[in-house]
Amino acid sequence: MPATPSQDSPAQVLPRHRRILQERGPAKGLITGINHLVLFTHDMNEGVRFYRDVLGLRVVRTMRFVPSAHGLRAAAHHSSGNAVSGEASSPAPASMTSKVRQVFFQMGNSELFSLYESPEISKVPAAPISTFLWPSIEDGRIGPAHDNQKFDHLSFDVPTHADVVWFREHLLASGVPVSEVSERRGKDNAHRFISSIYFYDPSSNPLEISSMNIADEQWRSYDFSTWFFDEDPVPSLLDDSDNHRTLVPNWSRSPDSNG
Repeated sequence: MPATPSQDSPAQVLPRHRRILQERGPAKGLITGINHLVLFTHDMNEGVRFYRDVLGLRVVRTMRFVPSAHGLRAAAHHSSGNAVSGEASSPAPASMTSKVRQVFFQMGNSELFSLYESPEISKVPAAPISTFLWPSIEDGRIGPAHDNQKFDHLSFDVPTHADVVWFREHLLASGVPVSEVSERRGKDNAHRFISSIYFYDPSSNPLEISSMNIADEQWRSYDFSTWFFDEDPVPSLLDDSDNHRTLVPNWSRSPDSNG
């Protein structure tokens, strides 16, 4: 028998750590997606060949500029903000001083992905925290996982589980080391989340390709409160109200759902 949809589950039947306050504040729902993501590459030529030719992203914008107000104003066509007002007329102390290349790629849903290349960019990024998920690569290509970093890894989305399998075979055929398909199903095969593969780009940035397989009808009755595993969540996450409901992802609703 399928599980009762979690949005209909009464609060008192859930353990406290699964009664999570999922939305709050006046900005609720205003952000609709990711506009663009940026990674570093030490070789833009390699980066373009990988992201365009292997991963299939479309090149939509190219730039080269000095990262200063004048450089941005001249190369990036800023018409407002610090680049125009002069409030950032000189580079910040930590800024790069050489010209930076930037290439924007478009993904299938029109969200953008971008690469920066500069001679001052490190060729050795920090390893992802869960390094064991990625295929092993030669020593010296990644640094320690505990190094300070702004970003751990990037996961690209594909529509179906079959697409994840296809990309694994495609990457292997392209000479790119890639992990086996990793499933989040649990020992009883009842848990549902994403299926993934893990690999590195030519600059050793850790990447992932994942799918929710959202067309699968089993999502329609899935208990999404089971996604909250942390038995000691931070206080801001807990919902102690009497009318708690676990909200389901928008994509999991049936087409005729009004929820």
